[in-house]
Amino acid sequence: MSKLKHIAITSNNPSDTANFFIEALGLSEVERAPDNEGVMLTDGYMSVAILKFKHDRYGGGHPGLNHLGFKIDNLPDQEKVVLKNGGQELSEWNEAYSDSVGEKKYMSPEGISFDLNPTGWNTSI
Repeated sequence: MSKLKHIAITSNNPSDTANFFIEALGLSEVERAPDNEGVMLTDGYMSVAILKFKHDRYGGGHPGLNHLGFKIDNLPDQEKVVLKNGGQELSEWNEAYSDSVGEKKYMSPEGISFDLNPTGWNTSI
């Protein structure tokens, strides 16, 4: 069985996007390419490559990543850090669904969607 270990997302400004995920969610920087072309981050298990493509070899920039999911320890505390670092809560979705699914959705300053979930997800499917 394959196990997901790497996610790549495109960004207009990989450095700023990486800094957001470092500050707001505690990811660690592994490597930063020169000229703001890309940054590799990790949570210790999963790698997240944030890239700025001059020429997208994988489909002209489409389709892109839908969202990332982060299992966190404390939702209210993490939400404060995300908002402090320029993230936005997707309030309409959260008001409608967060009680039933146990997660809340947010967006990075550049518009990358992500979930925060203190209980994790069922990964047996």
